[in-house]
This record gives sequence, structure tokens and C-alpha cells, in this order.
Amino acid sequence: LYNYSAISNEKENDFAIRLTEQAGVATIPLSSFYKNFNDDKVLRFCFAKKESTLSEAVQRLINFN
Repeated sequence: LYNYSAISNEKENDFAIRLTEQAGVATIPLSSFYKNFNDDKVLRFCFAKKESTLSEAVQRLINFN
């Protein structure tokens, strides 16, 4: 899980979409798991990937602005 509140005020869904479109890294807004859809600025990452895929994602996130 990643709390991104220090870098953006965007809603979880909006920030997740922007990460996917601009950095090519997909995440899941944590609010989608809850009935009340609290927007706590937290995203979920999947780590069930090849090491090379994870390394590429890290580089993309480092370069994301």
C-alpha cells in the first residue's frame, strides 16, 4: 500500500488513472474495496510480478512527476 497524500491531493481513482496513463504503472485505489469509498489517498500495488517488471515499475515511478 502507498499513501500518496504528500505528493498529490487528487482523488484515489484520478491519481490511479494518471499513474497508469502517464507512468504505465497500474494500481488499485484502496477505496474500491470499501462500501463507503473513503478517499484516504492510498493505492494498492501488486507485487506478484517478475523481478524485471518490478524494477521497470520502480524506474517509471521515480521518473513520474
